[in-house]
Amino acid sequence: MQTIALISRRQVAPTLFVLRFERPEGFTFEPGQFARLGLEGAPGEEPVIRGYSIASAPEENVLEFFITEVKDGKLSPRICALNPGDRVILDGPAQGALTPSRIPGGETLWLLATGSGLSPFASIIRSGKVWEAWQDLVLVISVRKIEEAALARELVLAMPSERRPKLIITTTREEDPARQGNLSGRIPALIASGDLEKAAGREITAEKSRLMLCGNPGFIAETRAELKKRSIVSPRFGKPGQLVVENFW
Repeated sequence: MQTIALISRRQVAPTLFVLRFERPEGFTFEPGQFARLGLEGAPGEEPVIRGYSIASAPEENVLEFFITEVKDGKLSPRICALNPGDRVILDGPAQGALTPSRIPGGETLWLLATGSGLSPFASIIRSGKVWEAWQDLVLVISVRKIEEAALARELVLAMPSERRPKLIITTTREEDPARQGNLSGRIPALIASGDLEKAAGREITAEKSRLMLCGNPGFIAETRAELKKRSIVSPRFGKPGQLVVENFW
């Protein structure tokens, strides 16, 4: 356990913050993994520690996180209120199995997220090693309202043109048609109907595709079931697969 200093804090939505911390020497991670951050508890209590997906690339010398401030949360309101120079606990090494290295092969890497599930995909999109393995990436973000996709747009536009994934935004509660994304509806239904593939201009097949899912458990379960119909499954018992997932709230 060690402490790291906050370099910068930026509020990008009412409850969403981008925080950049110093990266300790020797701290390594794979794109898609998370780190455990924390702050001291009340006198006599243990530190409050939570896992947050790393949004920066392994090649960068900082650790960046997209953190949603949860009302009445024990840690996120405090960590989102920090000022540059304040320190947080970094507890242990990076963890997590939502890594592209688990599903090699295929032509297109699909990154499907709901809400705050964007964070680990930011690291993946920014990673040079991922682009060496796949020259074709599709990022699909499902949000309630179009403004919730602002960070995804920013992330993609900041990438060099030769390393810019195809971005598809689908809205689920946007009543104004002029404010809807590329699509309207939930990701599992858009896969079932073929609308997602049509919007992307690419097929989702076990041969051509590798998929990563990050989002709420309902989204994970329904999308898994839809992809299983196409023989797209997770690696298991030493058998290769095309799909890795992580529940994310």
